[in-house]
Amino acid sequence: MSIKALNCQCCGAPLKINNSICECDYCGTVNFISGDAGKYIDKLNRANKLRQECEFDRAYKIYDDILSENVPSVDILWSQALCEYGIEYVPDPVSSKYFPTLHRIEDVSFLDSRCFLEAMELADEQQKVQLKTAAEEIARIQEEYLNIAANEKPYDVFICYKETDDNTKEQTKDSEIAGKLYDSLVEKGLKVFFSRVTLKEKIGVNFEPYIFAALKSATVMVVFGTKPEYFNAVWVKNEWSRFVKLKEKDTQKNILFACNNIEDLPPAFRRKQSQLLTQADAIPNLADNVRKYIEKIANDNKDLENAVCPACYKVVRVDPSLSASICPHCNKPFVVKDAIDRYSSRGRKITCPFCGKEQVRNVFGCIYCHKTIPK
Repeated sequence: MSIKALNCQCCGAPLKINNSICECDYCGTVNFISGDAGKYIDKLNRANKLRQECEFDRAYKIYDDILSENVPSVDILWSQALCEYGIEYVPDPVSSKYFPTLHRIEDVSFLDSRCFLEAMELADEQQKVQLKTAAEEIARIQEEYLNIAANEKPYDVFICYKETDDNTKEQTKDSEIAGKLYDSLVEKGLKVFFSRVTLKEKIGVNFEPYIFAALKSATVMVVFGTKPEYFNAVWVKNEWSRFVKLKEKDTQKNILFACNNIEDLPPAFRRKQSQLLTQADAIPNLADNVRKYIEKIANDNKDLENAVCPACYKVVRVDPSLSASICPHCNKPFVVKDAIDRYSSRGRKITCPFCGKEQVRNVFGCIYCHKTIPK
């Protein structure tokens, strides 16, 4: 196999390929190589570069285009799995080796993701060993993030905005306006995720577990965009696109856009509810709409209780008067009383039978040794 121009999926350096797996001479990362890679090398390099820049949705689409024109292959399916979980490989400042970090936590373990499992089915024996090693490292980090997220208190509102302009490097107008909305909502007694304030004390740690927890729990997201390019900024789009996917499973979630011009909105949302920031009292009106919607949802849910599905471990709202229900996430039936009891036991202190350390029970296992604690 002779492919000279294929670049490393992590650092972008050119690879010297002579096998179905290839270790990069520059960063040491293992790359998976398809025998047909020469057919789509330009697309693959472009997609890998986008993924390295955390443009996960754009990269995923290119990988999809490659699959539509070629038979499924390990390299493409693995890359799609990395996109789904927002995997960015970053260099360690001491060793210079690249390690994965997650920008899109999912409840489903990386080891159980569709793309990874399909890649394993197509892999040769040598690739399977490397795939499993890489995936287990990602899954370990995912569990750490999920443990952190599980202990976060729920939010009512998530404010999504661009903090700094890419060209001027100065604070955006969006940041200033979003701050006013944050103050107004807090005054109304709402729990609000606003990164400039919420993450202020999280210096030196990965923000993703806290963002994930807020996206999952928030009833309303407000997205600001005084310029059309702000809506499509990498991290802004990463947040609102994930919230949209969560909304597809939880119809009580609501997303509101705030802009100067309807034409500035992403095309799919130009007919959705939005607040024009050029109008008088735009922020007070937006705050009132958010408050009223959250109060409505709270009233709709006042007779429901939290429960944990015994099949997928996700939190669901259930009617306690029912004997059984069906999980909206995995579509499996469960006994309502048992699921409610499972939720209420999450806050109990337990001692891990493996490492002996006391902690609050959660569905993701021990927060110290990362082993699954028997239920």
